[in-house]
Amino acid sequence: MPEDIHWQKYSARYKTYPLNLESGETAPDMVVCIPVYAEPDLINTLDSLLACELPDNQVEVILLFNKSNRMTEAEAEIHHDAWRTSLAWINTNERQGIKFRSVFLEELPDPKGGVGWARKIVLDEAARLLSQDGTMLCLDSDCTVAQNYLKVVYDYFENHPACNAVSIYYEHNLDSLGQDERNAIIQYELHLRYLVHAMRWAGHPFAFQTVGSSMAVRRKGYLAHGGMNTRQAGEDFYFLQKFIEVDSLQEIRNTTVYPSARISDRVPFGTGRAMSQLLPGNTAWLTADFNVFMLIKPLLYQTDELRKLLSQSNSDEKFEAGLLKLDVHPDVISFLKQIDFEDHCREILLHTSTYANFRRRFFRYFNSFMMIRYMHYMRDQFFPDVPIERAANEMSQIAYADTAPGASAEEILVHFRQLDRQ
Repeated sequence: MPEDIHWQKYSARYKTYPLNLESGETAPDMVVCIPVYAEPDLINTLDSLLACELPDNQVEVILLFNKSNRMTEAEAEIHHDAWRTSLAWINTNERQGIKFRSVFLEELPDPKGGVGWARKIVLDEAARLLSQDGTMLCLDSDCTVAQNYLKVVYDYFENHPACNAVSIYYEHNLDSLGQDERNAIIQYELHLRYLVHAMRWAGHPFAFQTVGSSMAVRRKGYLAHGGMNTRQAGEDFYFLQKFIEVDSLQEIRNTTVYPSARISDRVPFGTGRAMSQLLPGNTAWLTADFNVFMLIKPLLYQTDELRKLLSQSNSDEKFEAGLLKLDVHPDVISFLKQIDFEDHCREILLHTSTYANFRRRFFRYFNSFMMIRYMHYMRDQFFPDVPIERAANEMSQIAYADTAPGASAEEILVHFRQLDRQ
């Protein structure tokens, strides 16, 4: 594909590491990008993609086998076996409309490696190969997908030209798990959903799932926003925040990605690490107390009143008194003082002439990262983390009156999944 202005600007500003895959006569319109690291069940992922209903345009799948100096001998053996198996599978599984490619990297640019580097390299290569308005899907090598996955994602971007990125509905597959494993993954997935539901209920507009195996991005948006970061973990969260904060992230709810519920210590956090923490003692997963969200809600829901208060108050004392009149709790105010909240908000007011612009800039300041900082402060000062079943139960009783009191973690998870499908 001839280099276009979007790729030229991106590759001139950011370092890329081309895999130099040969371009076909026609550029694909969709590329599925899969980093592979010591993955024993890769064939399940490939079979799942091969069985998908295809869009009318060409789809490619790039498997990037990436090594690091942290790989054990056992992992290296699994890794090389998966590489050889992938080549054999590709040679014996051909289907018109979808093409699979497998690439082996002996070493990532950073010797410490990490999924951020792997995602960046494979996404950059996809951007190089794609048609100018193509789409890149991020999937992990231990996932399976619903049969309509490829077509639904393709059609969504076709029908929503203003959308640059999507978060795709996911569910950890609970079938064939032992009871301890089942309990562990239920708690962890409930924790992920609870945090998004609680933030959304509290009035924060940036409440989205940010799971690396369940996202997709338009090529132009990827290049315009500087591509993937190279963090060893959390790369998906940081990446999607770019699109969330400019209101170009949307959700796809009518297909499903099924991530694995395996134990893993490859990254500092995530599903695999959560499973390794939960399983040994069958312990409870701790999460933010729902009081944390109840106390911040009056502030997040009254940004119009906050703007008026800033205009009318001319001293710190009057501003704090005004916050109290808005039912902002003293515990929350103690956090706001720590982050120089009033000064930041006055700066926002100074540079905005309408409420819509004030609100937009306010939430870019009080964004998801600030919410995490707030939750940590409240945890450390006032409300220690609590078991997820307790927190989700409390939220369900307050926010969703149709949930039975004392429901189990699995019952609440099923309910949250149903809500997330709507």
